[in-house]
Amino acid sequence: MVGGDGDLCSDTERLFRRVNDASTLFLSQRDVMAAGATDVDWVGRVLEQVFVLHEQQAFTAPPSSFLKRPECPHVADRIIGLSAHVGAPFDKEGMKWIASSHVNPDHGIPRANAVIVLNDPVHRLPIAIMEGALISAMRTAVVQALAARYLARPDAQSIGLVGAGRIGALTLWALSKWFPNVTVFRAYDQNSARLDAFVSHMARQGIGIEACPGFREALSDADIGVVATTESEPYVTEAEFKRGSLFMNVSLMDPTFELVSAADKIVVDDWHQSVHSDRVLARMHREGLVTREGIHGEFGEVVAGRIPGREHPDERIFWNPFGLAIEDIAVASAIYEEALLKGLGQPLQLVDQEWDVLF
Repeated sequence: MVGGDGDLCSDTERLFRRVNDASTLFLSQRDVMAAGATDVDWVGRVLEQVFVLHEQQAFTAPPSSFLKRPECPHVADRIIGLSAHVGAPFDKEGMKWIASSHVNPDHGIPRANAVIVLNDPVHRLPIAIMEGALISAMRTAVVQALAARYLARPDAQSIGLVGAGRIGALTLWALSKWFPNVTVFRAYDQNSARLDAFVSHMARQGIGIEACPGFREALSDADIGVVATTESEPYVTEAEFKRGSLFMNVSLMDPTFELVSAADKIVVDDWHQSVHSDRVLARMHREGLVTREGIHGEFGEVVAGRIPGREHPDERIFWNPFGLAIEDIAVASAIYEEALLKGLGQPLQLVDQEWDVLF
């Protein structure tokens, strides 16, 4: 949880009282929101500490588990299981089970849905089950805002977005909170109806969006460029990577090798995860075009002060977040602690008796 002084802490007494009664706290999306999941500053403080823990190697996170059926070839048609243990002050284990279907938006439902299960690290009992799509989306957006704090020009005035979906909307919203000097927001989506709806939605949030006829118009003059799509083939070139800008590769394969190679600095959240995937850096790595020694570093090193972030106003920085399970588990852990403090959620009794029920 976040205390009054902004420090993160864990209440051991509450944890073991929960363990001893063997109940599992169910948190709906409303509960998750009431616990602070939509507070950009609060989530940002949690995530900043997560990246310090990542730099300190104070976590365990095995490779993600992908459930992908051959008859569903679209890149967004899959279920991913991401598990992790995050060290103190969180000290929780858990898994995010996130499912996605590219046809969902056409039926008026979100592309992705998720459930997060938290376990205590001693007895491994399930202490919480919570709605995870909001947590996943918020941490994705706030990670971009946090990266921009370290990697973008502090006087950034324009943001360009390709991909008028929920992640794009949340990312612009989070960036607007921390970059008050930004006065120009441009966006493009190949679905014109979705783009129009996006512009209207963001206007209701107090953010005026200039709809662009193409991705070049959205990105070419942006101080911060964001791609958040489900494209599987690269198309954004060096020409859309302005000198002095930050390019945020939130999605999969939008940037070309040429764009990445033009960067003065390449920053990743986790090198191992980034090159064991099918994203642009992994493809470049397999072709010998990028190595661990050839990138600037991991973001945790920047947050911890081991390496600098942006050093010059004219640097072009390429930011490639893979998205880490430790982010989800840490945010979920902080939400769980806040939920206990605020009396949110519904206790469930998943296990009634030990073995006796069978005989």
